[in-house]
Order: sequence, then structure tokens, then C-alpha cells
Amino acid sequence: MQNNKKNGLSLKELKDLLNQWQKILLLNDWKLSINIVDFKRKDYKQSGDIKVDLKNKSAIILLSENPFLDEEEVLVHELMHLILWDFDIFCEKIVLGKDKLQKNQHEKYMGKLEDTVEHLTQIAIKKNIQQ
Repeated sequence: MQNNKKNGLSLKELKDLLNQWQKILLLNDWKLSINIVDFKRKDYKQSGDIKVDLKNKSAIILLSENPFLDEEEVLVHELMHLILWDFDIFCEKIVLGKDKLQKNQHEKYMGKLEDTVEHLTQIAIKKNIQQ
């Protein structure tokens, strides 16, 4: 992975935006970083991705060295993946059939959903107070 930019915002500008959005989205307990990459996908043009380590509360946001979308929007989009990561992985396992549906699965689902809703609620409240 590299940190060279061909176009768009500078790495410093992107890191400043990351710091700003990390606070807005209440992710201050996460260690976040940005890597600029040349996505090699042949099937579609990729603008961003995120690699998450839930155990260590760290994530690397991968952004294209040749952006074709608003980079701030892509950054926030990837951070939203982080907020929903645990929920997303849980649901994906069920959808893909990796977990057998058991009695307690619905309770787990509802617990994860409520945690997500609460997090989003806190974001809205904090954002409203700051305005």
C-alpha cells in the first residue's frame, strides 16, 4: 500500500477530514488511518474500502489514488461501514448460512440492531448540540 496521490485532495487534507468525521461520528475510541491505493479491480471502478480489526478497535480506510467521486463522501461512507461493521458481519453470516438459525439468533439480531440505533441516535444528538 502506498500513500501517493495522483489527483484529488492531499493526504493531509484527507487525514484532517478523517479526524473531523471521527469526532462527528463518535468514533474517538478507534485507531483510524488512511492508505492511498491503486485499486486493481477489473469488474468495477472502486473508490474506497475499509479493513476493520474489531478486536483492536482499529481500521484502515483505503482511498483511490485517482478519485472519481467526492473524497469526503467516500470517507464518510467507509466510516458508516465501520459503524455498522459488527451488525453487517452478523447478518452476513446468517444470510450466507454460516450460522444455523437458532432461538437466540433473533435476540442477538435485536440487540445488535438496538446498539446501532443507539449509536446513530447519539450522533444525531451530538450533531444537533454542536449546531
